[in-house]
Amino acid sequence: MPQTATESPRENIYTWSEPVIMFTWQVFLFLALKNAIFHGFEESSSLIATITTFIRPVFAFASPLIAFIFIAGYAFVFALPAFGKSNRLLLDCMGFFLLARTLIGFVILNLLIINPLSDNMLLLRQFLCFMPALILGWGWLYWRLDQGARCKGRQLLLFPEDSPNELREPLSTFDYYYHSAMVAFIFELSEVEPLTKPMKVLFLINAGMMLDLVGLVLTQAIGLAGTG
Repeated sequence: MPQTATESPRENIYTWSEPVIMFTWQVFLFLALKNAIFHGFEESSSLIATITTFIRPVFAFASPLIAFIFIAGYAFVFALPAFGKSNRLLLDCMGFFLLARTLIGFVILNLLIINPLSDNMLLLRQFLCFMPALILGWGWLYWRLDQGARCKGRQLLLFPEDSPNELREPLSTFDYYYHSAMVAFIFELSEVEPLTKPMKVLFLINAGMMLDLVGLVLTQAIGLAGTG
């Protein structure tokens, strides 16, 4: 039998934690993209650098606009429940927009490794900014898909917390982010089992992206050691 949703209907419509997580996610993404676009492709004659010269003014122009859109979005996120309306669609739009930006940031991070870097520590700073964004992004995606399915009587992920006992707390939103962090830090699936093929594919993509980031940093470290 599918497990029932672990959060009350009111919490599914509106939670305080989700906007805060999205705000944090947005900040880390902005820092990562800003570092790469403004400092990652300097002193290079590559095609990537040429493209970036056009992207920089667009990014500088669009960043305040995106910030304004998100501020307005947060205002509606907090206001809609007060009028008895759901903010689920708005939060989903904001979340999938952040997922798209996370994917763009991941591609840019990989392009840095094939581009001559004027700052040897740039890739490490990118890694430190981007890793939290990636953890928050995957955690939100797991939470949104699984909780949405549970609200409809289905289940996409099987957690140990789905069988609570006196030693375990009930499943909560935190467990999805905990799982995402375990994949990032120790490549451990935290005993979470995907129940459908699409979720298994997402698990593989998640692990592959984390392994790719670690490989980028190790490659850069080996290169610096070799030239030192």
